[in-house]
Amino acid sequence: MQATADWTLIFDQTNGLRTGRLSESYAYIRKLAAYSPKAKVIRYGTSPQGREMLALLISDEKNFSPDAWAKSSKPTIFIQNGIHSGEIEGKDASLILAREILVEKKHAAFLKNVNIVLVPVFSLDAHERFGPYNRVNQNGPIEMGWRATAQNLNLNRDWMKADAPEMRAQIGLVQRYRPDFFFDNHTTDGSDYQYVLTLGIPWAQTIGPKPAQFGRDLYAQLKSSCEKVGFPTAPYFGMADRTDPSKGISVTDYSPRFSHGYLATMDRPGMLVETHVLKPYKQRVEATHRVMIEAISYCITNKQMLKKMNRDSDAAAMSAKEGSRFVLSSRLTSERTPFSFAGYEYSPNPSSITGDKIAAWRRDRPTTVNTFVRWNFEPETVATAPAAYAVPPEWQVVNNTLALHGLTSYAIGREAKTFGQVTRLSQVKFPTQPFESRFQPNFQAVTDVEPVTLPVGTRIYPINQMNAKLLVHLLAPNGPDSLLKWGSFNAIFEQKEYAEDYAMEPYAKKMLAADPNLREEFDKRLQEPAFKNSPSARLNFFFERSPFFDKALNRYPVVMFSAAQLATIQKNSRQ
Repeated sequence: MQATADWTLIFDQTNGLRTGRLSESYAYIRKLAAYSPKAKVIRYGTSPQGREMLALLISDEKNFSPDAWAKSSKPTIFIQNGIHSGEIEGKDASLILAREILVEKKHAAFLKNVNIVLVPVFSLDAHERFGPYNRVNQNGPIEMGWRATAQNLNLNRDWMKADAPEMRAQIGLVQRYRPDFFFDNHTTDGSDYQYVLTLGIPWAQTIGPKPAQFGRDLYAQLKSSCEKVGFPTAPYFGMADRTDPSKGISVTDYSPRFSHGYLATMDRPGMLVETHVLKPYKQRVEATHRVMIEAISYCITNKQMLKKMNRDSDAAAMSAKEGSRFVLSSRLTSERTPFSFAGYEYSPNPSSITGDKIAAWRRDRPTTVNTFVRWNFEPETVATAPAAYAVPPEWQVVNNTLALHGLTSYAIGREAKTFGQVTRLSQVKFPTQPFESRFQPNFQAVTDVEPVTLPVGTRIYPINQMNAKLLVHLLAPNGPDSLLKWGSFNAIFEQKEYAEDYAMEPYAKKMLAADPNLREEFDKRLQEPAFKNSPSARLNFFFERSPFFDKALNRYPVVMFSAAQLATIQKNSRQ
């Protein structure tokens, strides 16, 4: 194919007013792969509506396998677009970047230094729910896709529970290629200000100290370089008061349900790119394109350090052991850093519709406000790792999810009776509405050593593996995005057997007669009016303490083991 072929996109042809359909993106990456031996299109999944999930691999090594890229001295850059398909400037920006690398040779030097995985559109079915009325707050393109999938799931809340077929495919792609740096391109809503884009870069204690410092240094470089070329930027922030920036702004450490939070569990640096919703689409595409060029250039400048840092992170995870501590969530400290906020004068408009004032800003009156940013963190939820976790075989769906996340395990071949760390849950409450198709329980967790019986086929997950932190995130009961908190074990909260009064009342009398301490406890409870006046509560008091009560109720089926307990399991399972 000749370089003189038409390489323009609908974006180019309409001067940035429109974006193309999925068919354009897929035809374009196939055309690039046909033109250049340094590009290859792979299919890595299928959407619920049957659309093929495609990625473009770009490398001058001519070996596109994950193993080859892992052994390469070049960092792997992963560019993800359209996880929210109404926010689609990343698609056009990255296709233009691919064109410049492979056809125009403007950034051909990139290929001497990095390998690239490019996903033009992640949420395919949402992208093809195409129309002009999908993003009321957004300034173009004229038509765009939708936020949620055909199953009405928000993919950028699905990284841990992995309900969506698209997400299961995406996790597989990420785990196979284990990128050294990750882009997730978006558009943000919110107040109006001068920044064309804001950047969310993990640097709290939930990511390793070296990738955290890499992120801080990267942000400082991008703030300088992007502003020099006309794209003022800031950290991805929230405002204490959108009408008054002098009250301060703050950043968030995002949990692993989000793309860049998920990569942080692998101690991989990444970047959430949020162009501003009120800026014209063309400007947003240009800003996304520029920030990718600048960030990739930074990765190239520091490629040896970046590659070594990630290899060291993997080696550290492989060396994790009982007692290793993992920060699963963080919180902002009270520290305030001076910040010069580039905004616009706030000038709300009176509304006869609402009877109140409607937010508005005077773009003809830019302002600079001396304020502060809170962007320093301290650990909040910290988990101490066991030597291993055990998941019984009846929880096959959970085991499948763990395998999807690249976690290694082995099944025991014999029943094992031993002691383990068992977690029991109390004060369990459920919301009245689902969130992302799940009902998430609230609970108090207490862990203690108890005798346990592990059936044949129980899967053992040692802590010393490459995704050790991700394993703890998924299985530690109090992890912010643990599978327990996402509702993957909700059946354990359902009581299946009950006691009739005619059976329990005579048994309760026998219990009282046999146990003076129980009588004392019962008499004390009778001082509570609600308990005293509830026949069912009084009988249930005895049922819960009887041998008939289900001891598995509110018991987390995932068991943790010390190194000594694990050794006993391994010995017994071989006998």
